[in-house]
Amino acid sequence: MAAATAMREYAQGQGLVEELTAAMKTVLIEKPANAKARFVELLTEKDAPPGTADTWSEPGKAVDDVGIPGGGKRLLLVARPQGDFKDSDFKVVEEPIPEPAAGQAVVQNIYVSVDPTHRIWASDKPQYMPAVGLGTVMRAGCVGKVVKTSDPEKMAVGTYVSLFGGVQEYACVPIATLNPVVSDVPLTYNHSVLSVVIGHTAWLGTNICKPKAGETMVVSGAAGAVGSIAAQLAKKRGAKVIGIAGGATKCAWLRDELCLDGVIDYKSDDLDAKLDELCPEGVDCFFDNVGGVTLETLLTKMRNFGRVAFCGAISAYTDENEPTVMNVKNYQMILMRRLTVQGFICVDHVDQFGTALGELIPMVMAGELKINEDVREVGVENFPSVVNDLYAGKNTGKLMLKINPE
Repeated sequence: MAAATAMREYAQGQGLVEELTAAMKTVLIEKPANAKARFVELLTEKDAPPGTADTWSEPGKAVDDVGIPGGGKRLLLVARPQGDFKDSDFKVVEEPIPEPAAGQAVVQNIYVSVDPTHRIWASDKPQYMPAVGLGTVMRAGCVGKVVKTSDPEKMAVGTYVSLFGGVQEYACVPIATLNPVVSDVPLTYNHSVLSVVIGHTAWLGTNICKPKAGETMVVSGAAGAVGSIAAQLAKKRGAKVIGIAGGATKCAWLRDELCLDGVIDYKSDDLDAKLDELCPEGVDCFFDNVGGVTLETLLTKMRNFGRVAFCGAISAYTDENEPTVMNVKNYQMILMRRLTVQGFICVDHVDQFGTALGELIPMVMAGELKINEDVREVGVENFPSVVNDLYAGKNTGKLMLKINPE
């Protein structure tokens, strides 16, 4: 694979970042202009008309009642959750492994990504993608292996791929929606540092923050999959980086392993006072993964013309009443400090994924990025309890299920 070759050449000092980026764009992004439409095609099993991906949240496109076809053991969403996920929100079924139709392949899912956005997808509130339809398999990103194919030339059996495969053992999807994994690294890295959802998201948000030498960047959820990479990217670019996390173990990892300039334990520290202590000059940029009180406090600490990358609001996702609604105090500080606040979703920027990998892969190969992963070797029926660990902060790094052997 061209991507693997480029990685090896760079590791040996024989390649350039520009060459690596070009190889990644060629291999991983077949048609950048249609990248978002491919996500929609996967969700609907239909050809997506131009512009569909830009209207995911518009009226009439609120629920995906088709889902992701598949077989083996499957986890279906049967009720809209109230608060934390409950076993009763889902139904486990076992169905035959399907045969691929023309243009399709069947993938045995190996790793199932567990992400904060699962709680949003399961709700029927307005969001950036169609809500998961009741009676359909729970949506999830997956890394797996092709076990059946309708077109061996385009997608051979035995090929490892990344996909929207759902919380199920086997997924039957269009070949056009499958992406090859990055080789020569642990397979799990395709769910963490080298994935669109994690590594690319961290890279995008860091670019929004634009940290540089002489500036201070604060990262909430800094011990999480996205936050930890964003913090390291900001350090690489010369900024002073302060990480916020919950609990002594996570804070110790940020301090001792990632060597951040300061760490705040939101469970035991006074956030307001600790920010004053660690950032007496104020905060230039804030990468926000949690929202809530943390965001409200940081708005009062920002310097004039500061930048805020709004990546997520996990503190509100399990609210029993409004999991996608967050009220923000101190909103006026956006005006008073002339702040730039940008929300962003990784799927809107898939055409930049090759460029992101051009920076991330060399750092991985050089050992400059510390990757923390939490792999749970359990069945799909354990998904509700595992994803609840994520919302409770009980995971250590990128959380995923391993439901089949590699």
